[in-house]
Amino acid sequence: MRYVIKIWLFTVIVSPLLLALILGAVINDSNFTSILNSYEIIFVMIIVGFLSSIPAMAIFWLIKRFLKNKYSSVNEKIILSIYSFLSVWITFFIVDSGFITRWSEQTIWVFIYSLTIVVGVWIFKNDNKVITE
Repeated sequence: MRYVIKIWLFTVIVSPLLLALILGAVINDSNFTSILNSYEIIFVMIIVGFLSSIPAMAIFWLIKRFLKNKYSSVNEKIILSIYSFLSVWITFFIVDSGFITRWSEQTIWVFIYSLTIVVGVWIFKNDNKVITE
């Protein structure tokens, strides 16, 4: 369960920070001070991301639980990565299906969130320990 929570928190905290940097500095050519001054928006993004990802992370946990001790750690991470990537796209599609047909800043959001969650799947140690008493 800790593995799932680490990935969840990593994604909902790091993604908005990356988005602020990429959208602010690269796309909108803002200076670093104005990016830092948008902390209220980043905080709202973290809260909304946390709440909107509850269903996807519940399914992630169920998949993780089902895969426990059935596959190697690498194969399990591959399966979880594929699900994670797709769950981000599905969540954004539910909110606004139009982001697929038109290029927008929201498309960048989807890429950042999906890449962040996949990175989280791979950087955190999988806690597949079998506990016996």
